Amino acid sequence: MAYKMEISRLLWFRLLTELRHRGQGRRESGAFLLGTAGSPRVTDFVCYDDLDADCLNHGYIDFDGSGYVPLTQICQTKSLRVMGDVHTHPSAWTRQSQSDICHPMMARKGHLALIVSSFAKNRFGGLSGVGVFEYLGDGNWRDNGQEIRLTWL
Repeated sequence: MAYKMEISRLLWFRLLTELRHRGQGRRESGAFLLGTAGSPRVTDFVCYDDLDADCLNHGYIDFDGSGYVPLTQICQTKSLRVMGDVHTHPSAWTRQSQSDICHPMMARKGHLALIVSSFAKNRFGGLSGVGVFEYLGDGNWRDNGQEIRLTWL
C-alpha cells in the first residue's frame, strides 16, 4: 500500500507540543501540514493562529478565509504545498464533528484531516488513536483509520 503521508517523530513531537501550547488546555488548536509536491513527507507546519490571529478565541476553530492568503505566500516562498491539516478536540473523541465534515480546511480532493484527542495533552509519541480522514470532494469524506498509515521516518 502506498502511504499518503509520512512524518518524522521529531516533527510530530514539535507539532503536538505547539498545539498543546496554543490550546492552553482549554481550546482547540490546529495547523496545516506542509511538504514538497510529489512527496508524501511532511516537512513543516504552520499553525492556524499564525495565519488568523483570532481563530482560536472561541474555544473552537473559527478560521477566517483571509488566512489563506499568508498560507499561500508561505507555500510559494518555501516551495511547499498543503498536504493536510491537524486539529485538536477537547475529549478522547477523534471522529469528525458536523462542523469538521461541513467545513473542510481545504476542500480539495485527497486532502487529509487529522484529529488529535484531549487538546494534544496526552499525546507524546505514537500516531495510534489519531483520527485520519480524507476529503473525497463534494462534501464527502472517507475514514482512513484502517486504510492510510502515517509513517515514522
